[in-house]
Amino acid sequence: MSPAQLALIFIAGGIGLVFLLLGSSIVSLFSGGITEQVIIKIKEGDACIVEASDGIPRQITNCPYNEGDTINIVYKQQQPAIQSHFPNNDNKTMTTN
Repeated sequence: MSPAQLALIFIAGGIGLVFLLLGSSIVSLFSGGITEQVIIKIKEGDACIVEASDGIPRQITNCPYNEGDTINIVYKQQQPAIQSHFPNNDNKTMTTN
């Protein structure tokens, strides 16, 4: 075997090892989002803070909601970003823009 082939085998093995060790993280990275109903905990300026059942605070920028409103968010487990948000149909205090 040439040194280039050996290097390619070691690189592929290293990548495989990383995927093996971080398998659950890789699966969650490519999994679908979780939709959950949450309450706007804090509103400062145009930013709102919500907390889903996984305990991670998440921020919504340009937030059209009021503190205390109940909305729906879509997020990935253990990741701080919100994929999308939309009002809860039963929400009577939400503002619209």
